[in-house]
Amino acid sequence: MNNTLKMVLVLFFVCLFSAVSLSFLYVKTKPQIEQNKILKEVKFKKQIVPLAEKFEVSQVNNITVEKCYDHENNLVGFLLKSSCRGYAGEIEYIISVSTFFPLQITGIKVITHKETPGLGSNVTKEKFLSQFLNRTSTEIILKKDNINGKIDTISGATITSRAITNSVRNLLENEILNNFVKETIEPKIQSPKKVFKTQQKIYISTQTVNSIQEQ
Repeated sequence: MNNTLKMVLVLFFVCLFSAVSLSFLYVKTKPQIEQNKILKEVKFKKQIVPLAEKFEVSQVNNITVEKCYDHENNLVGFLLKSSCRGYAGEIEYIISVSTFFPLQITGIKVITHKETPGLGSNVTKEKFLSQFLNRTSTEIILKKDNINGKIDTISGATITSRAITNSVRNLLENEILNNFVKETIEPKIQSPKKVFKTQQKIYISTQTVNSIQEQ
């Protein structure tokens, strides 16, 4: 009995020590992890919208949207950041879209994921992501799900492929997002100013009238 209790106590303290150590390690490394994530995002932004020099961030229907401007303050695109549930966890991604309708994908990068190495992890590969380029929402469908689809499934990772494909398509079809983009790219038409005609009264004295008549 005593030996069993000792084993239980030893196991308890070993688990407690491991949990505390992992928690301490996480707290110490979290700032660096977040910093690396930010640097990765900045790198991806420059890759998919190379002309962008300035970004204006907005939250549109729980979607992070960034308006991208070049050095002359011309609108060159939009960045959309979102996520979806993959096979093993959340897949966080960022896409760039056109400044005309229907919206087209001009760039896409996966920021973070927890998918299976060698299978779902291929969601980050250019071979898969390049299929989205210059596609509209009607084309962003898995070929195995629809005859009109243009996206090939990652071998051995159908759930991962379907998750990000459906998520990107739903993003492009979001009505509130589309209205936001439309309001941004279309100049507001100002209503013409109303011109009010005024009547000018001319007063002529009796003396002036008599003078004219005499002439």
